[in-house]
Amino acid sequence: MSVCKQCQSSFEVTDADRQFYDHIDAPEPTFCPQCRQQRRCAWRNERELYHRKCDLTGKQIISIYSPDKPFPVYAQEEYWGDGWEGLDYGMKIDLEKPFFPQFAELMQKVPRLAIVNKQAENSDYCNYSFANKNCYLTFGNHYEEDCLYGHYSTKNKNCMDYFWTYASELCYEVIYSKHCYKSVFLDHCENASECYFSVDLKNCKNCIFSSSLRNKQYYILNEPHTKEEYFKKLESFAFSGYERFQDAKQFFLGDFRKRFPFRSIYQTNCENCEGGSHENCKNLRYSFDCTGCEDSAYGFQMDETYSSVDNTCTGYDRCELCYESIGINGAFNNMVCDSCWHSSDLNYCGFCFSSQNLFGCISLKHKKYCILNKQYTQQEYEALVPKIIGSMQRHGEWGEFFPAIFSPFGYNETIAPYDFPMTRDEAKKRGWNWYDDFSAKSYKGVSYEIPNDIQDVPDDIVKQVLTCDVTKKPYKVIPQELKFYREIGIPVAHRSPAERHMDRIKLRNPRYLWDRECTKCNKAIQTTYAPERPETVLCEECYLNEVY
Repeated sequence: MSVCKQCQSSFEVTDADRQFYDHIDAPEPTFCPQCRQQRRCAWRNERELYHRKCDLTGKQIISIYSPDKPFPVYAQEEYWGDGWEGLDYGMKIDLEKPFFPQFAELMQKVPRLAIVNKQAENSDYCNYSFANKNCYLTFGNHYEEDCLYGHYSTKNKNCMDYFWTYASELCYEVIYSKHCYKSVFLDHCENASECYFSVDLKNCKNCIFSSSLRNKQYYILNEPHTKEEYFKKLESFAFSGYERFQDAKQFFLGDFRKRFPFRSIYQTNCENCEGGSHENCKNLRYSFDCTGCEDSAYGFQMDETYSSVDNTCTGYDRCELCYESIGINGAFNNMVCDSCWHSSDLNYCGFCFSSQNLFGCISLKHKKYCILNKQYTQQEYEALVPKIIGSMQRHGEWGEFFPAIFSPFGYNETIAPYDFPMTRDEAKKRGWNWYDDFSAKSYKGVSYEIPNDIQDVPDDIVKQVLTCDVTKKPYKVIPQELKFYREIGIPVAHRSPAERHMDRIKLRNPRYLWDRECTKCNKAIQTTYAPERPETVLCEECYLNEVY
């Protein structure tokens, strides 16, 4: 067993791991899988957006980089244009010095892309997004229309407050679900229509507080009802009122989960896979939230990724033979890269696109044989790279991801706290950055009292400043949001969009596997449900017997 250099916990390096490290000529990791994931995530800001000026044109833009960042930030059209050249910032590598500080020095000079929001129509406040229309504060979403406050989702229409959702419409607080319609608070559901507060429904309609149903209609607490009984009870729940809606939510998150058995692991059409929420995958080790992946390990939120280890938010376009990277797609044989697309044979690069054979480069496009943004011939490059690797090996850097101390973001700006929450003092003690200057302070003005029932909410609420119940910071309801509440028949939220997002993150099972026994047959299982949790957890065989 190895001991993690950061948290001092023991972790196993398997024979399969060693085969991969030998194949790519990388040393065994010094961090455990969780600390490696945390380190990668500390380099990715998805949701914190700022108003600032484009450093090339001076025009006002929206950016993931706060105005106080030391490096230039360019608007999307300027960044992708021909008005500047990344090679102009090139540095000569010093083999006597550690590599990471030299890379950090380059980071302070090279222009950065303000936001990743391509082919957007009336969707300015979105990041890591593509081809969205009339969307607001959606992140990692693609091909969506009229959506609000979504995350990691695709092809939805008129949805709000959702996570990891696909091809659904008029859904609210839905996670890990697809092909759903006009539903509220669903988890791991498929083809569910007009359902409320339910888990693992398939091909169901008009179900409330139900779990693990197949091809059912008019069910409440997994009990069948007549159509008349069902709608009478639905009316009695009075979900349009805030207090009754909150009661239903608390029941769903609490006692409801003690009533029904849960699958130990959520996987669909998978073979020989460890971890949860996989679909169409094969031979995955200790990975989570993967689709169409094979022969990979320690992956988080991967699509179409093959023969790769330690990757986060990768794929979409095929990735293969990649190691310790985040946000890459269309990649082959990349090692330690951040948001590099359609590139191959890259080492230690950030935001490089359509390039090959780069080492330690930032913001290069259509380039080959560059080191620290300095151009070399092929012969020079191939002679120098082994020397750089040797220097990094001597300094204990080779094979390690970029240290969190050099991240361009504060820890609290990144996605790392989703799975690894830390206080400011804890982050600072490690020498990591923390962003203190969020503009939304506690609201000192007159507190607006939101009417309890959506039917009583006036049109002018969109002009009011609301106060988040949790943070006491101000937030607003936009007209599109009010229209959605009214159409679904649910109350106005009393928490800000950011707090609601964190509530959904907490609703996910942890990205961790525990050994425990099936509650029914006592078979040893691995599960994302910790042993101390109250749910009845079944092995796949027992669960399928219960459902079918």
